[in-house]
Amino acid sequence: MRCRCCGRASFGEVIDLGEMPLVNNLLRAADEPCPRWPLKMVFCRGCSLAQLTQTPPPQAMFSEYLYFSSQSKTMVDHACRLVEQFVISGGGQRVLEIASNDGYLLKPAKDRGATVLGVEPARNIAAHANAAGIPTVCEFFDETVAARLIDEWGTADVAFANNVLAHVPDPNRIMRGLRMMIGERGTAHVEVPWVVSMIDRGAFDTIYHEHHCYFSINAMRTLCHRNDLKIVDVELIDVHGGSLHLRVSRTGDEATLDRWCDDERKRGVFEDAFYQSFALRVQTMREQLKRAMSQFEVVAAYGAAAKGVVLLNSFELDTTQVPFVADVSPHKQGRFVPGTGQRIVSPEELLERKPDAALLLPWNIREEILERNQGYRNAGGRFIVAIPEVQVL
Repeated sequence: MRCRCCGRASFGEVIDLGEMPLVNNLLRAADEPCPRWPLKMVFCRGCSLAQLTQTPPPQAMFSEYLYFSSQSKTMVDHACRLVEQFVISGGGQRVLEIASNDGYLLKPAKDRGATVLGVEPARNIAAHANAAGIPTVCEFFDETVAARLIDEWGTADVAFANNVLAHVPDPNRIMRGLRMMIGERGTAHVEVPWVVSMIDRGAFDTIYHEHHCYFSINAMRTLCHRNDLKIVDVELIDVHGGSLHLRVSRTGDEATLDRWCDDERKRGVFEDAFYQSFALRVQTMREQLKRAMSQFEVVAAYGAAAKGVVLLNSFELDTTQVPFVADVSPHKQGRFVPGTGQRIVSPEELLERKPDAALLLPWNIREEILERNQGYRNAGGRFIVAIPEVQVL
């Protein structure tokens, strides 16, 4: 094994979660076969990139996808802020998004007068975006696809690549394609979950097969420099539990980058000790969560998100401990959680079936979920969160 970013072969262990199903491949029947793959994370001592040791083929994970970004108010609001900040109203800019999902970001860009194009590998989601009037190419983006898009569509003034680098086995191919797509004058906006936030919060549930890589700023600098790109601005944002927003171009001043990288080095992102307490913290969290759940007779769950599937499987919470999972997405309702078997139902069933409490699994949009389910809370229902610390709300 060699590092997915820098190509070196010196690693330290972060955590081993055993064998895990593909968390976004929700089952159509409770008894449907559910393959599992090893899920182990290490970090590169050369560039500090945290990464999985093995990954299933991308087609098994992304050809059909059941996560629609537009169903999260948090993500839609974030996309609108990005568009307002970086897309000029009435400027006629050409705006590209890689892994554009259902067009949740490109729609407000189009509304501001931009010519937009999405690249999305999931067939069902790309079809949904095209039907909604957002031109979307169904492809796994890389430099080969970039060359064809430049011939057919041109280069982009502004390109977005939000939470996509983590999802590819070789992030260098994305960055090479991104460099081509922005030409000499364009700007790319890249967002990645920050590994320092993940370790600090004990957010082990963001580790799953679809996320091959977990980035530090040092790792992103290595990745950009290997592909003749510069990071001209860094911002820490409260998305996905703590992410980096990076402004990237072919030219520019990286004056502020050294400070960020030095701060990370002082935190220990290149040292084994930084990661060693992570697995122990996860085990402690498991024990605390089970104690919190034992206070209630019936505990359901809310949010059939990927991170929720990881938690249910890692903590061995099957239908005997958690009988069902409620989720707002009609695309998920009627399916079953891989590995633990819960049927996914509509949120209305929280009020109808009245469990004493519900595990709030997508903790990164906690406030949105609490607001949506105020009726359940008013009726006496409680929510339990595990990350960053176990709480009963």
